[in-house]
Amino acid sequence: MSQSKKKKQKKQKEETVKTPYDPLENCSKQPFEEHRSYLKEAHDVGHLIWLLNNGKLSLPYHEHREGSLNFNLPFDSIEKSYHNTNPNLVILDDFLNEEALQKLRSYCLEFPFWNTIYGRGYLGAFRENGFQPNVLNTLATEVMENLPGIFNTPNKRHLSQMWAFKYESKCPGIDIHADFAAINTNFWITPTKCNADYNEEKDIGKSGGMWVWDTGAPSDWDFTRYNGDDKTEVTKYLKDKGSKALYIPYKYNRCVLFDSNLFHKTADINFHPGFENKRINVTMLFGTRENTGVEPKDMLEVKKLKESITKPLNDAK
Repeated sequence: MSQSKKKKQKKQKEETVKTPYDPLENCSKQPFEEHRSYLKEAHDVGHLIWLLNNGKLSLPYHEHREGSLNFNLPFDSIEKSYHNTNPNLVILDDFLNEEALQKLRSYCLEFPFWNTIYGRGYLGAFRENGFQPNVLNTLATEVMENLPGIFNTPNKRHLSQMWAFKYESKCPGIDIHADFAAINTNFWITPTKCNADYNEEKDIGKSGGMWVWDTGAPSDWDFTRYNGDDKTEVTKYLKDKGSKALYIPYKYNRCVLFDSNLFHKTADINFHPGFENKRINVTMLFGTRENTGVEPKDMLEVKKLKESITKPLNDAK
């Protein structure tokens, strides 16, 4: 190989290294949009085969009366870290205790009603559709009780919504958005070794984690602006403000607890094929976001704006 060709290749390699990955570049893309029905059918066939192979043909019910949270977590340090970090965010590894984690994972593998199909390659199971594992109901109370310095105002001290998402082995995952809540807990319950980019030395998955920006949605934006399908306004807003994104690598039983108003998205997913290898994340939203123009019916659709003027009752005659 000639010297000039070697220099050219070296220059190209250096330029490639210098170009940082921009997590905003694939926003608004829906690569699975034309295959939404297939996405659901393929999951359900794989689910049925898994149920037959494991002898589980009834609806999942895992009684759980004991604690769900890992009570060995350093709660005082967690609260300090959350408030001392700008923006407010803290990572909790080994979030659930082992018994609760296994029960929740089994529930999510057995649960049949993954009925909401998304064009970016994942399915959703929501509380309104029967997604009600006992582990999470217990966990919600324990999180609030053990982190009173974070859940420190009335608008933060209630569970407003919870769901789980299950992903194709390779897909872009959830697009950039903010949530209609005060505090978000997002945690991952698929073993790290299922990640095709598993780093054994660090025990993390290089792909499939989460991006969180240091910027929240403006207080006067309504739900459709910070959580709608068209991300043009969001990406422009973040670029104009020079916002920076923090990447949190994937790890089994890792929870990211953060201000729900912060923009965030799933990192591109690359997991091994197979039903049990699918990436599953669970989200629990606490409290309400203030100063919003609309209120979501649930996390799938948005209610119409409430009438600003209430019609007076007719006088009885």
